[in-house]
Amino acid sequence: MTRSSALAAAALALLLPACTAIIPIDVTREVPLQAPAGAFDTAQVVDLTTEAAIWDRREQVDAVSIDEVTATVASLAAGHQAGHVSLRLAFRAEGAPADGSQDVQVGAFTDLVFVEGAKVTLPGSAALDAFLEGVMQGSGRFTALATGSVDGAADAVLELGLKGSLAYKVIGK
Repeated sequence: MTRSSALAAAALALLLPACTAIIPIDVTREVPLQAPAGAFDTAQVVDLTTEAAIWDRREQVDAVSIDEVTATVASLAAGHQAGHVSLRLAFRAEGAPADGSQDVQVGAFTDLVFVEGAKVTLPGSAALDAFLEGVMQGSGRFTALATGSVDGAADAVLELGLKGSLAYKVIGK
């Protein structure tokens, strides 16, 4: 290696110590909701290890940014009678206590008209970003918890979605 090429390589190493790439997160999971009129609670394990584009880069992840979490009524079965739903959504890390003391609150909505295609968008938060970053550094699994109430018997499928991005180093880590 000539002196000038060695100098150029050293300069490049100083100028590009941590080149970062951004990849989108777009994860959806279906959550069945069968409940009589009144209060309900349901849980769905989310396993990010099945999301190769995300999981394969977990060791290089510098930051996670969740822009929004959506809840969409994907389908209604023939016996569905509920006209409105109120729901609170939280995420629980794998191994966290069942008492909810470490759950991350995603958000809540009230009195959503319970028809196919109805959608609610909840904004991301710094707490949600930190939670998902911890999931990426851990097992890759967490539980989405939905609690709420319906004004009639519910037999539906909700689609929960996470949208955001991962920043990871491609040079310098």
